[in-house]
Formats: sequence, C-alpha cells, structure tokens
Amino acid sequence: MLMLSGTIIISILLMFTSSSISERILLDQVVRNASANMNLMKDDLLSYNDQVVNTMLQVNGSTEFKNYVTKPAHTPLEQINLVIALGRYLDLYKDYLSPDNSHIIVSGIPGEGGRHYSSNSLKWDKIPQDFVSKFMNINGKVQNQIQYYSSLDLFSESVPYDNYLFAVKPLMDTSTDHMYGYVAVIMDEQNIYRKIKPYISDGIHISLISSDGTVLSSSNKELISKSDIPLLSVATNTSEQHEGVWSDEDDKQTYISYFLPQYNAYLVEEIDQLTAFAPLYTISNEILKVVIFILIVSMLFVYSLSLRITRPLNKLVKTMQASTGDNLKYHPLQEDGSYETNILTKAYNRFITEIDQYTDKLVYEQQERRKADLNALQMQINPHFLYNTLSSIKYLAKMNRTDQVDETINSLISMLQSTLGSTEDRVTVEQEIETLKHYVYINQIRYGDQIGVHYEIEESCLQLLIPKLIIQPFLENAFFHAFPGYASGNIHIFIRRQEDILIIEVIDDGVGMLAIEDQVNECKQQHLSGIGINNVHSRIQLLFGSPYGVHIESEQGYGTAIRITLPILEKQEE
Repeated sequence: MLMLSGTIIISILLMFTSSSISERILLDQVVRNASANMNLMKDDLLSYNDQVVNTMLQVNGSTEFKNYVTKPAHTPLEQINLVIALGRYLDLYKDYLSPDNSHIIVSGIPGEGGRHYSSNSLKWDKIPQDFVSKFMNINGKVQNQIQYYSSLDLFSESVPYDNYLFAVKPLMDTSTDHMYGYVAVIMDEQNIYRKIKPYISDGIHISLISSDGTVLSSSNKELISKSDIPLLSVATNTSEQHEGVWSDEDDKQTYISYFLPQYNAYLVEEIDQLTAFAPLYTISNEILKVVIFILIVSMLFVYSLSLRITRPLNKLVKTMQASTGDNLKYHPLQEDGSYETNILTKAYNRFITEIDQYTDKLVYEQQERRKADLNALQMQINPHFLYNTLSSIKYLAKMNRTDQVDETINSLISMLQSTLGSTEDRVTVEQEIETLKHYVYINQIRYGDQIGVHYEIEESCLQLLIPKLIIQPFLENAFFHAFPGYASGNIHIFIRRQEDILIIEVIDDGVGMLAIEDQVNECKQQHLSGIGINNVHSRIQLLFGSPYGVHIESEQGYGTAIRITLPILEKQEE
C-alpha cells in the first residue's frame, strides 16, 4: 500500500512538472551548445584578428612604407624611386597585407605633409583631418594599440562594402617611439557575419558590440554601426556571470556573452525562448499524455513485481546494510542469511577483493611506466644538446680564436650547470631564456652574428615553470638548417600566456619547407632531425596530456614557425 500510494503521488507530481523539466533540460542543452558555438566563433574571430595584426605589424616594420609616407621627395625621380620601392615591397609581401575582403590605408600624420597609400582598387580613400585625434587618442594621448571602430559615413564614398568596420593603429619609430603615421584596415562586415551566420536560427541573435556601445557586426543588420547601450549593459553584466551565461526568467530571455580584448568588444548571443522553443510547447502536451500512460502502466507493473522480489531480497538488503562501501574498498558482508543470500554475499566479497587488488596493481604499474618513459626522453635530449655545443667549442679551437675560448667555455659551464648539473626537470622561463642566450652566444661566435635572435617575453611569464630544454632544440635547428651557407636572417622567440595556456613560439625567416604534402613530411624530417626535436612533443604529452604539444608550420621561402603549448605552472614560493 505504501508503494501504491507513493507511485500515485509521484504520478501527479510528474504530470505537473514534466513540461517545466523538459523546457529546463532543453534550455540547458541549448545553452551548452550555444556556449560551445560561441567558443568556435571566438576562435574564428581571433584568427581573423591575427590576420589584421599581422598586416599592421608588417606595415609598421616596413622601411618602404615609412619612407613612402614620411621621406621628402624634392625631384620627380626621388618620388618615382619611393613608389617603385613600395611597389616591390607590396609584390613581395602581398600575402601578408591582404586580410580577407579588406583593404589598407597607410598615411603620414595629417597636417605634417605626409603622403598616404590605399590598396582600394576602386577609389582612393579620403583621409579625414581629425582621424588621429578621433580614433587613436584616449584621454588625449595616442595609444600604441589596435582599436576597432564602425562608422558607416566615414569612408562611404570609397568603400565598396554595404557595411564595414575598420581597425587602426599608429605607426611608431621603434628607436625613438615617435609616431610618424598610422595604418587602417577597412574590412567588409560580411567577414564577421560569415563567422556567426552558421549559429543563427529563429529566436537566436548574435552581435559583436564594442565597449563604447557601437555594434560592429550583428545578425540584425539594422543595428550595425548604431549605439545600443542596453545591449552593451546586458553583454557586460552577462560576461561577469558564471561561464558568461545569464537568464531572465520573467522575459524568457537567455544571454551568453564573452569579452574579446583583441577587439575591445563583447560577443553576445541572445536566445528568445518563446521563439526558439516554440516547438517544445506543442510537444510538451504530447509528452504529458505519454508520461501519464507510462506511469499508470508502470504503477501496476511495479506493484505486482514488487510482491515477487521484495520478500526474498529483504534479508539480503538488511545484511548488506550492515556494511558500507567506499570507492570499491573491501568491506565484507555478513554471511548469515539464507542459502541464496549467502551465495550472493560470498560472490560479492570475492568480487570486491579481486577488483581492489587488481586496481592497486594496475595503478602502480602505470605510474612506474610513466616515470620510466619520462626519464628515457630526458636522457635522449641532454646528450644531443651537449654534443652540438662541444662541436662549436671545437671549431673555435681550430680557428685559433683563443681570446674567445675562455668566454665561450664560461657560457658552456653556465649551460651545463642549468641543464646537466640540476636534477630539476622543470625550470622557470627566465632560467630557460638565460640558457638560450648562452647557447646563442656560442653559435654566434662560431658562425658570426648574421643570424639575429630576438626575444619577446611577457613579464608575467618569467616565473612560470616549463620543462627543461624544450626551446633549445628548435633554436638549434633554426641556426643549422634555416639559413644555409652564410645567409643572414632573424629568429624570434615569443612567450606569452593566453588564459590558462602558455604559448611559446620560435619563428625564423629562413628558407622554410615545401608546401606540397608529400614533400612537407620529407623536409620536416631533414629540417628537424635532432633527437631532442623528435622527443619534445612526446615529452610534453607524457607530462601534461594530449591537449598540449608542438605544432609546426612552414612554407618555402618564408620561414618556419614552431608553436609550443603548455599548461600554466606557477612557481611555488619557498
């Protein structure tokens, strides 16, 4: 009778709550899917931002652009030479100066007699005189950073796009920190819209809104380039919530918002539940009928079945209640019941004991195997590093450059102290960079300083921990293989943190590798032939798992880029 009355009460409750539960479950699933889609959109937008950033960095580092917009030309010949030099540079680096569906404007400072250049093939863009003060000044000071804007009337006479946004950055002289011009990338808003369009449906709207309230892109075209302060307020508040999700239960609205610092904007998704879940309200009535029918049948079945099974199992239940189980740890059950209960109890006790013993043995074997694999990989990397360093010192001795041998050996001693002399498998980024500088010094003594090595390390990364000697093998291969003969070039080492990931990049502008798939594998084998290189990826994955490791990109004639991803490991204070 208790089971019967309980089943009836549950049936009544389920009839009133099934619709609400279904809506909640669907909303949770939609939010999870939408959050995953938002992350994909973030990645696409950040990838597109990388194209814009690369374009601006290429322009800022170009002597040809600087000369073109600032260098005086007193004769037609000087003017022609400037144009020819810029044209050659554009032909050489055109792949780095053309983000999808966009064009660039490079201009000297308005009012100072500077020239300007536009890649717009349809019409030469007119440069507003207040462009710098309006779009690059913050609190009266020019900010050396990329900023995104949307203003439909600014380039309306020349831009060939229905809607557009643009990114601006001042051009700075690195030696004097003096601003000599600026670069603007004018982009078709469809570039942004195409990245959010696959995730738009009835009742779901997605917008990219800047921190000043201007809508840069939106599934609602009427909002583009307009100020929407209420939407900005919702986006700001939602991004501060747990996982960037907030629901207004009264208005049946759900919002997902992420702040993109690269755009200084919020990516916000609006879910109108009344529209998006319209089919649910139709289906919920049918679900309610099915639930009522199933509960009635289940109630009758459970009642009849319970009479058959509860009596003989009652004694076994009491026996098992006398002991507890925790994570399959062995707790024997009392074997004082009926014959059937005793058989089940003995089988249960034996089963738990065997599982417990097997689990302990398996965990121990896996731990020992992991340690052995890590030790083997480390021992392969250290001898390889030592061999190449000693080769450099041998070369110095043969060349009778005795005045540099002492300093070179001191560098080698410092390197050995930090690598072989320490039993620690992990070092700080600062220590690893110091070891690299000793290595670079030895190689520049041997081969000359025609290969420059540049370091760009975020200060917040200096005390983070990384596995020892994971950067040196890639730097070594860049020295020995990226610049054949006596070719000159540059190697850049970038270290930065992105959320909970540490990113290390080693980029050279050497000969690179072929782009054809079959040849890429062969060239990578030749270009990255060191034992340390082959094991760094495996070593990282053994330490931290498959989400981390080494990624290689290369193109013949443009250089090679090595990207190492690691988890953030803070140094423990002693």
